[in-house]
Amino acid sequence: MRALKILNSIALLFLFGGAYGLPVTGLLQLIIAIVFLIFRPKNKSIYIYFTLVIIFFCLWNGNFTWLFSIPVFLILFLTYIIHTQNENSFMKAEWNDLLFINYEINPSFLKKYVPKGTELDLWNGKCYISLIGFMFENVKVLGMKIPFHVNFEEVNLRFYVKRFEDGNWKRGVVFIKEIVPKHAITFVANTLYNEQYQTLPMRHERTVSTTSRFFKYEWLKENFRNSISVETEKKLLPIEENSEAEFISEHYYGYTISPRQKTVEYEVKHPRWQQYKVIDYAITVDFELTYGKEFAFLQDLKADSCFVAKGSKISIESKRVF
Repeated sequence: MRALKILNSIALLFLFGGAYGLPVTGLLQLIIAIVFLIFRPKNKSIYIYFTLVIIFFCLWNGNFTWLFSIPVFLILFLTYIIHTQNENSFMKAEWNDLLFINYEINPSFLKKYVPKGTELDLWNGKCYISLIGFMFENVKVLGMKIPFHVNFEEVNLRFYVKRFEDGNWKRGVVFIKEIVPKHAITFVANTLYNEQYQTLPMRHERTVSTTSRFFKYEWLKENFRNSISVETEKKLLPIEENSEAEFISEHYYGYTISPRQKTVEYEVKHPRWQQYKVIDYAITVDFELTYGKEFAFLQDLKADSCFVAKGSKISIESKRVF
C-alpha cells in the first residue's frame, strides 16, 4: 500500500502540466486503482470510483469543460481512498508548547455560544475562557503531509462544555475563534468541522537559556501586532490531579454549531500532559479588534492564571452530527 501511495504522488505531479498532464495522471491512477482493487477487493469506495469512471467515459463528448471537472474529482477521490486505507483519524499531528492564559467570567455571557446538547463545564463553580497559543507540528491530514502546511502556529479563544451520553460525561471545548497563518487549514476546518478559523500573518519564538524557557506567539490584525508570551522554568512537572490546569487541559472533545443549528462533535486524543512552571507572562492583545466588541471586556480583565503544557502527539477523529 505504501508503494501505491508513492506512485499516486508521482501521478499527481503531472497535474502541474495542466491540460497535458491531466490525462497522464488519470491513466496512472487508473492503473493504481486496478492494483488497489486486486489487493483490497472488499473496499466499497473503489467500486464507487470505477462506477464514476465508467459514467464519465459514457457521458464524455470531448467538451473541454469536462476535462477540468469530473476527472479532477476522480483524481482527488482516488487519492482520498488510497490515503485513508487503514487510516482512522482525520488528522494526526503534534500540539507542542501550549501557552494557556485563563480568565474567570460570568457564565451567562457564554450561554448563546453553547451548542445544543451540551452545557457549560465549571471548575469549583468558576466559568473559564482561555486564550491559548501553541505550535501545530508534523501535521498529516488523512495520512498525508500537505506541502507548506506541516508546521504552523495557532492561537485560539475557547471555553469549556460537557455532554452527558451513555452514562458518562464527555468534556469538551467550544472555540470562539482560531487563528492560523494558513488559508488551506482555515478552509478545511471551517468547511468540514464548522469551526471559526481565521487566517492572519503569524510568527512565534521559542528559546532556551541556561535558567529558563521563553515562548511567544504573535498575530497581525490591521497593522496591530498582538502577542502572548511567557517565561518558564526549564524543568517539566506533572499536572496535578484536581487542579485548575488539569481541568483546562483535560478536555477531549470539540463542539461546534452547524449551519442547520445541529451540534458537531469530534474527539481529540492525546496523553496526559506535563507542564512548565511559569515565572512571568505578558499579554499584548486588542481583544475587540481580534474577537469583536462582545469580547472587548477581556482587555481590562486580569487573567486568573497562566500555565504552559509541553504537549504531545494528538489525533483528531471524524466528526458526528446530532
